[in-house]
Amino acid sequence: MRNNFQIKLLALLFVFSPLAFSLNVRDVAIYDDRSWQDGGAWRDSVLGVRRVLQDNGYTWESIDANDVNNNDLSAYYKLIIFPGGWAGGYNEYINNSGYQNIRNFISNGGSYLGMCAGSFFACDKVHWREGSVLDTPQNIYNYPLNLWDGIGDGVIRDFVYWGENTYYPDHSGTRMTDIQVDTNLMPEADPLINVLYFGGPVFRPNAGKWGNTQVIARYQMDGYSADEFAAMILFPYGNGKVFLSAVHPEVSVYTWSNGTRSWMDYNQYDYDQEITIKAQNFLAQIIARLVYNSQDEIVASANQARIISFNTKLGSVYQLQSSTDGINWTNFGDSIQAEDFEYVLTVPENNSSTNYRILLVE
Repeated sequence: MRNNFQIKLLALLFVFSPLAFSLNVRDVAIYDDRSWQDGGAWRDSVLGVRRVLQDNGYTWESIDANDVNNNDLSAYYKLIIFPGGWAGGYNEYINNSGYQNIRNFISNGGSYLGMCAGSFFACDKVHWREGSVLDTPQNIYNYPLNLWDGIGDGVIRDFVYWGENTYYPDHSGTRMTDIQVDTNLMPEADPLINVLYFGGPVFRPNAGKWGNTQVIARYQMDGYSADEFAAMILFPYGNGKVFLSAVHPEVSVYTWSNGTRSWMDYNQYDYDQEITIKAQNFLAQIIARLVYNSQDEIVASANQARIISFNTKLGSVYQLQSSTDGINWTNFGDSIQAEDFEYVLTVPENNSSTNYRILLVE
């Protein structure tokens, strides 16, 4: 009788254990812990990311802390996205095994995209100051994931302090703002993009040294040094890449014509808002940059220009090659002296469908 009870108990534990679940092979995983008490993911950010993935033909699924804590994520995805929300909620449920699984995933060639809370979550240290009073104490946190050896410093009171409803009466703490994109690093992007700011950080490198971190975009703020206000950064981590965005290209805020009401817009087709479409197109360009890496055979569409990036090692020499059938390869252009951790190629619009690869020469 006792043995039968033990067998039944084990069976129940197996059925209800958080380890008893299954992931699927997808291009992208979106971290979504909204079903957890004190979870961190923000609904509108999650829905905006889904919209961009669906509109651009990516396969995706949602994952939560159980999935992160108990799986080798490298077996399933090319990119993991941590959306906006509350980084403290992410740290509430992701444990040491989960942090290491994320690090291993990126080190093995995967990519990480963190937006606002997801970018705070990836920093070594977080500085956070609430309220409108300038001498409000600043809280300093050491975050355990530590993908970037730097500081996520927020809120930016020069924009809007946390809880202020100056700009949108129904969405305190938010405002739309411009970011200046470095088109040398993102050659397919528009140089100026209007995006949602909602409590995100300024990225500040430890000891003031950027090292191999690229500043993709900066806030547009009058009266301040541009170097001090990094809004988007990209850097290598092992064999993979990490992209941190302090702002929200996936969601926008608008006001009704009388200025008394405001609403969040993550569905670009319902409202046909040009700003939302432009920002979400930029997010699609970022995602394409992260999903495709130097290990992939990359096919360039004949009717759309596309950016392709290859991981490189500073100082090494490489040769880019192209192929129309994926079997016979010919050199494409001159050899490349690597000046950074990646080489970026923009495929012309009039190219036929072509595969590209890059080979180490010396």
